Amino acid sequence: MRDLTLPSELRDFLKRPFGELLRGEDLRPAQEAKDRLKGERVVAIGDVTYRNLLAVGVRPSLAVVDLKTKRTQAEPPPEGGRTIKVTNPPGMITQALWEGIREGLLKEGSIVLVEGEEDLAVLPCILEAELDTIILYGQPDEGIVFIRVTQEKKEDVASILKLIYSR
Repeated sequence: MRDLTLPSELRDFLKRPFGELLRGEDLRPAQEAKDRLKGERVVAIGDVTYRNLLAVGVRPSLAVVDLKTKRTQAEPPPEGGRTIKVTNPPGMITQALWEGIREGLLKEGSIVLVEGEEDLAVLPCILEAELDTIILYGQPDEGIVFIRVTQEKKEDVASILKLIYSR
């Protein structure tokens, strides 16, 4: 796999929620996500999403964080499982990010700590996660996006990546 750069014509498309948006402020979206869980593996993408899930008692199998919230410095994640450090510039999916996600999914409680941005991490997370895994990521100023990994979601992501590869 090579590093991928998101073409500018796809940026607006990928800013839209890739799953169901759980709207609300503070811990409400995280609590709603928790209420919907039935023992599935959970992947959290984003510092605020990860912290809010922990605050409501959800311990993700994998967290992908970049120590930033709306591009400003955030607190380090709580100590937990294994930390995998990767570099991933804005608007990209690097091979390092992809491999870090793949590796993190193998060990419960892992944290992928991104130097750069984790803004596109949802795509490799969907492709690498097992079916029925729940992926949660923040939609700034709106809430948390709730995605159940299905074969259809994997195919949608594969189509998006084909568009990126063809550019």
